[in-house]
Amino acid sequence: MECSYVQLDDLPDEILLIIFKKLDNFDILHSFHGVTNRRLNRIIHDPLFTSNINFVTWSSDKFLNKLSSNVILNRFCLQILPDISVKIKLLHLESSLAKNILRAADYPNLYGLGLYNTSGKTARRLFTDKRFSTGIFKKQITRLIITTPKDKNYWFTIVKICSCIFSIFNKLTHLIFSESLYENYVPLSFYFPSRSFSSSSLLVLNIKIQHFLLLLYILDGRFSQLHTLTVDLINNCIYTNLIENKVSFKRI
Repeated sequence: MECSYVQLDDLPDEILLIIFKKLDNFDILHSFHGVTNRRLNRIIHDPLFTSNINFVTWSSDKFLNKLSSNVILNRFCLQILPDISVKIKLLHLESSLAKNILRAADYPNLYGLGLYNTSGKTARRLFTDKRFSTGIFKKQITRLIITTPKDKNYWFTIVKICSCIFSIFNKLTHLIFSESLYENYVPLSFYFPSRSFSSSSLLVLNIKIQHFLLLLYILDGRFSQLHTLTVDLINNCIYTNLIENKVSFKRI
């Protein structure tokens, strides 16, 4: 029986698209970006493979950074991202390297951002960077995912993030705030004035709260456009003597 060898370039575009759709966009870009084959290069520049790039992967108990070496990091920052930056709409980043990725290019169409394993120190470094806080965070990001590691500084991290998130991300419509264990939402902190923790644009909120009373803070008008609320309630004890019938639930 005669053996025949089929190369990628021998396959029609339709078959190549089927194959590439089964692969991770990160791997496709890392493996094929810059190839001399014009047809392959055209296909991997399709929005299917450039609009949403995930730089993290989920292990059994935490998120891992796919940028495992400086060689891979530099390839993305110096070659790949500048070439496709106008096509990128969603980025999922391990927070310790978020600055590297966000500074690698301008992303005029980026609206979704995932920041994973976000410690208090990393959050402070990112959120105080004026290039981001007065630029892409403030003017573009409408969808945000933040995960935090549950370590000894857990509560400090939560307070730090909660105290500034809505003053920085002015256009936020969707927020998911969870532990880096992924399935557990993070308890929001309300140790600051209502005006500093409010949003007139937020539509969807996924969070954890310590007890029912804090639900009233969320529904007291500080999120005037909120229509979808997913809550993980830690303590279901209802303080009926403290609850006044002053909350409107029209949008929920």
